[in-house]
Amino acid sequence: MGETFSFGFEEGDEEDRRPRRKQAAAPGVVDGLRGKDSDGVVTVTVDDSADVLSVALAAHWKQVVDPRALGSTVTSAMNAATMQALAEHVERPVAEEPPASSIPPQDGSRITPAEATRLMDAVTADLERFKQQVAEVIDRSVTAESRGGHVRGTAQRGQVLDIAIDPAWAHTARNSELEQELLEVLRALRARSAPTDLAQGPQSPAIAELVALVSDPNTLLRRVGLLP
Repeated sequence: MGETFSFGFEEGDEEDRRPRRKQAAAPGVVDGLRGKDSDGVVTVTVDDSADVLSVALAAHWKQVVDPRALGSTVTSAMNAATMQALAEHVERPVAEEPPASSIPPQDGSRITPAEATRLMDAVTADLERFKQQVAEVIDRSVTAESRGGHVRGTAQRGQVLDIAIDPAWAHTARNSELEQELLEVLRALRARSAPTDLAQGPQSPAIAELVALVSDPNTLLRRVGLLP
């Protein structure tokens, strides 16, 4: 997704009737999922987790967009790229069960009622802690500013709400300078509004132990004494 393919229809060319391979990115071009604004002057490239890889401005952008409106143009391109990543994630098949390497080994010993209660209490506490962390991220907006101080932005729930760019600086700065400061801010906003550790779901030794138990019902029943 997010790529433009060239379809050739020249007559009598056997090569055109063969399946086309995905072409490698040209030197200096970052491969990934691309989002653009409606005018096509800003391109934001992200990976399938919506982490920002690059920001590119068209060479003629000042002829299309007023420097005072560049921030909203960048916001539009960034959120378009995020939607590309979301669509890619939705279309990806979901693994039905965790890989064996992620399930801790079980010793087969009997689980007493006290041990079961201890495990469930620990899992409940860990889930509540995770819910609190998620709520703190969802309920607040985050801000970021470039090291040069010319670009600032806000985001919430992984979506960029606003990008503000010093219009006087944008009018005179080189495209490479603009792209660098925009990249700094967009990356910071993404990291602060959608932490990757939370995206992986609740993680703790107690949760891993419970997952390991319920992944093998027969072993679980034997360990709680319901099977010989």
